[in-house]
Amino acid sequence: MEVELQRTLSLEEERDCKTLLSLCNLEEEHPYDTDLDYDFFYLIRNEGEKETGIAEGILALLMGYKLGEQQGGKDVLLCLAFVHPKMRGQGLFTQCKESLMDDFRNCVFRFMKKGEREEDFSLSFPYLYTEYFLEKKLEEGIAFPGEKRIYPYGEVYFSPYNEKTLYLYGLMVENRYRGQGKGEAILRDCFEEGEKGPYTGVILQVDSRNSPAMKLYQKMGFLVKEASSYYQLKKRKKED
Repeated sequence: MEVELQRTLSLEEERDCKTLLSLCNLEEEHPYDTDLDYDFFYLIRNEGEKETGIAEGILALLMGYKLGEQQGGKDVLLCLAFVHPKMRGQGLFTQCKESLMDDFRNCVFRFMKKGEREEDFSLSFPYLYTEYFLEKKLEEGIAFPGEKRIYPYGEVYFSPYNEKTLYLYGLMVENRYRGQGKGEAILRDCFEEGEKGPYTGVILQVDSRNSPAMKLYQKMGFLVKEASSYYQLKKRKKED
């Protein structure tokens, strides 16, 4: 089975890739979006149902895009990989990974996997961090607090996510006020002292490396709705 690099997908390839994603999502606790807005795709096609016993057209897919940041002077690529549930453990992911590393030699590879960190992650790649998607249900609906609210000790940023949910995309407390409960004061002012309105929930994203923010949001009643963990994708030492 050969690995093929595609920069774009035909309608048939897009359909087959979405079918593969849907099959994988049936096996996963945290389903993936079937959006295929990526810069490149590595495909392993099904060479024939008689040989594999599988009807679907794509057996493995590795896709990714450039993050727009650098590490050690190299561009960082974020990658996701999917293997047909009936073809796992047969080295298809390894084939895609090696092709990726041959084609993008001057890049750093970051692999994303839904869910919290797994100590026994089967691919054995070094863990980097986890990004948490948090949500809080408000006791009473509030009006839109504005895109930016400024306080003597910090500021907070919101945008509407939908008709009933706000997206909190920035909370900053000046250094000299940190550790004094000012972040909590800002959020309580927004959630408890504002005008009544239609927004009954707040969502946000936080990086596991920002432990003070994570502790604050959990104290304020935010719950983890989804998590994505990131690993350093690289060759094993015995392959180097």
